[in-house]
Amino acid sequence: MKLSRSARTLLGITALAWSIPFAQAETPADKTQVGVIQPQANSAEFTALDKNHDGYLTLDEVRGLEGYDRAFAQADANHDGKLDPDEAITAQELYDRANAARYAEDAWLTAKVKTALLREKGLDSMDVSVETDHRRVLLSGFVESQAQKKKALLVASTVDGVKDVKDGLQVR
Repeated sequence: MKLSRSARTLLGITALAWSIPFAQAETPADKTQVGVIQPQANSAEFTALDKNHDGYLTLDEVRGLEGYDRAFAQADANHDGKLDPDEAITAQELYDRANAARYAEDAWLTAKVKTALLREKGLDSMDVSVETDHRRVLLSGFVESQAQKKKALLVASTVDGVKDVKDGLQVR
């Protein structure tokens, strides 16, 4: 079976998107990886977040980091409402892993939308770009008519997992 260039590209993007969570997989605490820098409890990130310089992080100090509250709750092992430097390392790893999973999900959704556009009969979507952030899709580029523009927006909005579709398409 011979695949078109766009199909090979989509397969490559999909493979990359699925590989990210595995690349971010947790290493057991008693196993250090050779060549990997281990996080330090007194890191610059911890110091920058510790606004009151008490050696702990509170929810108020990390409130500006979207989604960090979940990682904070999971990492707070002694349930005292604050993270010591070791708990902060765990929280940062959980937070980074959640962000990587979100990026992978968005990449997967981008591939699904692009595939749906390519499969739609009567829609020339080769000049349509798809970008996804937090399950919100932006279609941009060029279509041949107002009817194709409407069709592209409808197709993208019906893809499972798409929360919202923004229109950045232009008619030639």
